[in-house]
Amino acid sequence: MRSVLRWLRGLNATVRLTLANSVLLASGFGLLLLLVGWLAGQYMLRHVQESVDAELDILVAEYRVDGVNGIGGLIRQRLNMRTSDHHRIYRLESADGRLLIGNLDAWPEGADRADTILRLQSIHHPGNTDIVARWSRLPDGSRLLVGFDEYEVEQVRHDIRRAAWASFSVMLLAALIGGYLITRAALRPVETIRRAAQQIMDGDLRHRIPVRGTADEFDRLSQTLNGMLDRIDRLIASVRGATDNIAHDLRSPLTRHRARIEAALQHPPAPSELPEWLERNLTDIDQVLSTFQSLLRIASVDSGLLRNEFRTLDLQALVSDAVGFMEPLAEQCQLSLVLEAPVAASCDGHRDLLFQALINLIDNAIKYSPPKAQVQVSLAACSDGWCIEVSDHGPGIPHAERERVFDRLYRLESARNTPGLGLGLSLVRSVARLHNGRVELLDAGPGLRAVLHLPAAG
Repeated sequence: MRSVLRWLRGLNATVRLTLANSVLLASGFGLLLLLVGWLAGQYMLRHVQESVDAELDILVAEYRVDGVNGIGGLIRQRLNMRTSDHHRIYRLESADGRLLIGNLDAWPEGADRADTILRLQSIHHPGNTDIVARWSRLPDGSRLLVGFDEYEVEQVRHDIRRAAWASFSVMLLAALIGGYLITRAALRPVETIRRAAQQIMDGDLRHRIPVRGTADEFDRLSQTLNGMLDRIDRLIASVRGATDNIAHDLRSPLTRHRARIEAALQHPPAPSELPEWLERNLTDIDQVLSTFQSLLRIASVDSGLLRNEFRTLDLQALVSDAVGFMEPLAEQCQLSLVLEAPVAASCDGHRDLLFQALINLIDNAIKYSPPKAQVQVSLAACSDGWCIEVSDHGPGIPHAERERVFDRLYRLESARNTPGLGLGLSLVRSVARLHNGRVELLDAGPGLRAVLHLPAAG
């Protein structure tokens, strides 16, 4: 048994599935043939019993018409008509047990009850078949016994078995050939997926699994795997971009910091200058750490893993909390922060990330608005769910630059002297994408309108 299992494990999936399907089909077909053979045999046996009953009734009726002479004539006629496959026995004996006519020399033992089916040993085929018999007592006290051999039934059974074996062999051969071809065709997409995966493993990261357009399970699997590969590709690009950005943006403060330390080693600062010198170094280090943390935060959002922390949120309360958090900064900058959120709204999302995105949008609006101006924050329903809009009266962003400002560490020339890292809008877009939403920048006339679109709670 173990050797058979080892042999099966050594076969490929197509052959194993073909053999498994063929075994199941052969088992079902074999059971069906056995059932058909048994039912056919039972039907033939009932037919023989009915024939015996009918023959006995005919002879009894003939006795009532013509007496013993009539029965004798019919029995002789039947015996003369017998064939090699159809044997019959008859015995008509008087009330005292004398044989009057028939081909059965002695009354069978155990045949005591009239009108019951008897099974006697075959005369011509002993040990192979039986004789189905029944007898009846006639009005004058004589007894009449009629029996038919089951040899014809056995011949039919033999023919059925032979036909069953022939059809079973044809079916098994067809199942093996057809099953192999069908299984190989069904598993061909799996081989296509395997080859594509091998090609990707060999370094062709842009390769994708071909979609046949049949919309079956394999097509859906291919689309899912392609989506997963696209997602992995984006994550790799995100990690690579984060690494490049870190290397690019951290080089300057680290270089300044190193140069300052080297200069201090050659010409140590005076004790009175030491606090200011340490403060400049701490500022550079804080900038490095802030940039590093922001880039890691964006990479974490882009990974999509934070979707596991989504909950149903009250957007009205979220926007109100963000406005309340930023009001002290607005008052410090001599700005008025106005909130319009007349409707109750909810969405599925990550509260901390959405709160941070709103803080970034409001902070940008405050940062670039002139004194005495107004920053408006509104929440309203829109065609694709909910829209959170932050508008200001600042200089705005040129139309040609509105897509680039979402790039990490990118800053407009006019904003070079404004504090910041150039990562705020990058985080906002990453958060919007994480929530299956989007962010767009529009004219406010004057100023800028930043609109965050979020889907409604599902």
